[in-house]
Order: sequence, then structure tokens, then C-alpha cells
Amino acid sequence: MPLARASGRKRPGAGLVVCHKTMPIRINLLAEAQNAEEMRRKNPVKRAIWVGSFLVCLILMWIGNLEWKIILERHDYSAIAANWQTNTAKYSAVTNEQMKIMDLDHKLAQLDELSTNRFLWAPLLNALQQAMVDQVQVVRLRSEQSLAREDAHDTGTGTNKQHLAAAMVEKLSLSIEAKDMRPADEDYAKFEKRLSTIDFFAARLQRRGFYMDGILGPLTVDPVDQSRQFATFTLAAQFPEVRHND
Repeated sequence: MPLARASGRKRPGAGLVVCHKTMPIRINLLAEAQNAEEMRRKNPVKRAIWVGSFLVCLILMWIGNLEWKIILERHDYSAIAANWQTNTAKYSAVTNEQMKIMDLDHKLAQLDELSTNRFLWAPLLNALQQAMVDQVQVVRLRSEQSLAREDAHDTGTGTNKQHLAAAMVEKLSLSIEAKDMRPADEDYAKFEKRLSTIDFFAARLQRRGFYMDGILGPLTVDPVDQSRQFATFTLAAQFPEVRHND
């Protein structure tokens, strides 16, 4: 079939167009370049770079968020640490006051124990009144009471060894000066025996009870009644030591 005359016009970007009598034939001269551009756009390396860049951005955003949280947490930590230091100082002050209060309570308890366990003279005078003997006149009642601190120490040996804690040791002694108006009847001995058997003294005194301190004095004329004579004597007693532990 004879070909028709072809026109020499070109369409921009379309290459050369050859017209046939029945239908046009279109030849794309840029097909190779377009294929190359399409392959470049579909290059997996470039896609990987974009994906990697996106992931890096996400990581940087996560790191930035984490750093911000760290800054906030450090600020909170500083506030908590400052509060802790303040509370620690207050706690130390409170504990010091508690220690002082405990020490005062301990001292008050010791004073209360000392006042509760102190020697009472009214029962002694009442017991002495019950022990009076005819022809015996009490002239003077004298006592010596002392408190001495005793350090902790051991007593005894072997199986009998004991440890005594430090304590305040209270010692009390009693002496009774009296006149025997009938020394021939030895009323002073009766008075001594009577004192040792009174319940108050028997329960509190050591086994020795009352004893003669010194000797019976010489006969002396009674200045009130010249016809009478008397002899002076002294009875003594030692009360057991009382330990007030620290």
C-alpha cells in the first residue's frame, strides 16, 4: 500500500509523528529517559534513605522528649532533696528533744523512787514509843543518813560471783541516848531487848538489831531529885543499805 505524504511537523515532547493514510504512528523518542526517571524514582536506596531519615527524626524527637522529662525529674528531685534536708534537720531536733525528755523522765522516775522509798520517821517514832520501859528515859535520838555513789563492780568468787550495777547507796544508822534510873535492875538491857523485838525494828534492822554502843556510864546524881541516881547509856542500830540503781 503506498504511503501518504508525511508531514514534517514535530509535537513538543512527543517526538516525530508519522502520519499514515488510515492511522497515525506515534514514536516516543523520550521513552528511554522517562524509563530512567521512573527507575530513579523507584530506587529502593532512596526510599530507604527517606525511611531512615524519618526514623532518625522520630528517635531525635524521643530523645528530646526524654531529655525534657529528665530536666523535669531533676527539678523535682532537687525540690525533694531540699525538703528532705529540711525535714532531716527538724527530725534531728525532735529526736534530740525526745532524748532530753527521756533523760528527764528517767531522772524524775529516780527522784520519785527516792521520795517513795525514803526513810519515814513517823513509823520509827511510833515503834520507839511502843518500846519504852519504865525507869528508862530517852534523852536524845540521833541518826546519820548518807547517799554515796557506787560504781559497778563484781562481788564474790566462783559460782557466788555477782555483778552489781552502778547505784546510789543509802546508809542509815540510829543511836538512842538514854538514862537508866535504876541501873541495878539493868533496865537498859530490858530496853535493848524490847527495841529489837518490836515488829518495825525486827523487820528492818540487820540480824544484830540494837546493841550497846560503848559502856554503861557512871552513876550520876539526878539534879531534879538528889535522892536518885542514874547511869547513861547509848543503843545503836544500823539499817540495811538501800541501793537506788541508776
